[in-house]
Amino acid sequence: MRRGLGLKRPITYVALAGAVALALAGCASEPENTASSGSKSDGCRIAIDNGSGTGFPFPNAGAQGIEEAAKSIGCEIIANLDGKNDVQTEAANVQNIIAQKPDGVVMIPANAAEAAKFVDQFTAAGIKVVSYHSIIGADRKIDDVYPKLSALVIEDETGAGEQTGQAMLKALPNGGNVAVIIGAPGYAENTLRVEKFKTATAGKFTVVAEQPGGWVADQGQSACASILNAHPDLVGIYAISDDMGVGCQKAVAAAKSKALVFGVGGSKLGVEAIKDGGLTGTICYKPVDGGKKAAEELKKAIQDENYGTAKLVFYDTPSIDKSNVADCDPQW
Repeated sequence: MRRGLGLKRPITYVALAGAVALALAGCASEPENTASSGSKSDGCRIAIDNGSGTGFPFPNAGAQGIEEAAKSIGCEIIANLDGKNDVQTEAANVQNIIAQKPDGVVMIPANAAEAAKFVDQFTAAGIKVVSYHSIIGADRKIDDVYPKLSALVIEDETGAGEQTGQAMLKALPNGGNVAVIIGAPGYAENTLRVEKFKTATAGKFTVVAEQPGGWVADQGQSACASILNAHPDLVGIYAISDDMGVGCQKAVAAAKSKALVFGVGGSKLGVEAIKDGGLTGTICYKPVDGGKKAAEELKKAIQDENYGTAKLVFYDTPSIDKSNVADCDPQW
């Protein structure tokens, strides 16, 4: 699902292009290997394939959660490779990991379609695979988990839209015209985070405009300014990432509009905007917690012969507004 996007690149994972500059040098021929010392346990040697890259806040926080959990559950991380959001670099990292023969790997892949062949390569080598924050395979639904995965651990992307719709209904019980700001074209989140929002608000809200905001604040601001110019009567705006939501709030203030703005992500930027009264609400994604859950599921898959495959695992992502903003301690 993967940025913010910060939020990874989102799911189409992906991804997104975004706006964030990749950091940390490295090359496909000499992949970076920052192995962490976890205590060894019976046959629990795992690796992290961070194809999305440590230069993005969300996957970086997810990898942190995997490392933290590995120490607590007694798994040794033998490789933690930065794919730098580049498929060729990730492909080299996959071969590096296979050569080290871990029992399992958590993937945070750079691209959903390309990641499917990496899962095939891992499983052919007898390595269990859990994907974190990213659907595997082109054009798959969130509940259509790639069959060779042990598990997909991810935010409930469709549920986030429904939660936002319910929060907007609570804040604006009389309904009215609203707008939706999606991410860059081609991302699965553009559908996943919107479909249940529309279902939840049908009959109360009318979506009069839907424009891309490129996952970043300035493009979100531009999109919202354009929409507000054409629809000054908007009562609400749903931006499917906090960054775009913060940009929209600036457009709302400039237009002297009373529209309430909702985001998704629970990022530091979004949480601060809620505290300051800019954003009305968000959905609190927790990449460190999600990474921990992914590591825990991988250990189960390694040690339990009856674990099975293609499990879909969500972790808690609460709806946040000013009344409970203290419940969302930003993890990215």
